[in-house]
Amino acid sequence: MVLATCAAARHPVPWGAAVAGCRPQAALAPRPVLAAPRQRRQAARRQAHIAAAGSDLGTSLATTAATPDYNLLQQHKVFSAATGAEVALTSEWQAAPGTRCVVALLTHFGDLSSTELAQKLMAILPELQASGVRLLAVGLGETAKARRFAELLGFPLDLLYADPSGELYRALGFSPGFAPDVKISAYAKLLPMLAGIGSPGTIQEVLRGYTGDRSAKPVFVATRGGTTDGTGSGVSGTVDGTVGGGGVAGGAAEGGGSLFDVLGKDYQRPFELATLRLFNMGLVLSHWNELAPADERLLTQQGGCLVFDDRRVLYRHADTGILRYAPVEQLAAAALPSGAAAAATQTLRTLL
Repeated sequence: MVLATCAAARHPVPWGAAVAGCRPQAALAPRPVLAAPRQRRQAARRQAHIAAAGSDLGTSLATTAATPDYNLLQQHKVFSAATGAEVALTSEWQAAPGTRCVVALLTHFGDLSSTELAQKLMAILPELQASGVRLLAVGLGETAKARRFAELLGFPLDLLYADPSGELYRALGFSPGFAPDVKISAYAKLLPMLAGIGSPGTIQEVLRGYTGDRSAKPVFVATRGGTTDGTGSGVSGTVDGTVGGGGVAGGAAEGGGSLFDVLGKDYQRPFELATLRLFNMGLVLSHWNELAPADERLLTQQGGCLVFDDRRVLYRHADTGILRYAPVEQLAAAALPSGAAAAATQTLRTLL
């Protein structure tokens, strides 16, 4: 006979009796072995629910954390120079955490400021693209003007957009220029702006082109085959001096150097920046009717620059006046990793 020991009995008893005798005591004992797996499953389900809720919350926060500037870019549409289609700029890059985009809002396509800024942006474009940073540029005027602007400067057409009404600029709060409510010709308003009225900092910037700047790098630098302005504009001192054909008269010295080298190297020499601006001015004036906006009120409208990470603004610059656009080295520092930003700054041969 099989024997068992009952906790309630001191003597061996038959197995069946032992089981029967132990049942009441077993019923009073705790049941951790059966309960633990169920509790673990319930806890796991609760944890999964909490994690899912947290994930949903994170998605919600990422969606609602858009800055006002991002929302304005989403609401006010512009026209693609490449296709002519009306688009929201926010649809032109995939906003996500860690993705960055530089949005440069140029002035009108016939403006000297737009020409200079576009040249500078082209110079740092390789570094932006290598780092996965998107560049979008908008100008004031019609799509046909945007296409001609891109053709003259060699600016990538698929990165350029047109705002023929200036609605986006006004929504972003950019300066309308001198005396916006005065009912006189916009051409008449440009004259006081060139003198610094309603355009703070313009006079100083114009004078800097003539006096030089020891804190800035040279405009014209020696390259193989001649001298270039180093901005990516294609303006070179090795051709016949015609603007648009790549030349700056007097820019190149015999032997491939720059005539400005007689004043020293490694800084922006007197009259150097003024020379570049003179030829840029010749470029835009010789194509004025092809570049100027149909709505002359846009002639005085100023622009600005934005750098986004996802939907959040990292950097914002609003132009204060003519030639007072965003320093491109600041754009590079905001948009690029430190090493790439340093490379982009090195690429820039002048800090206009």
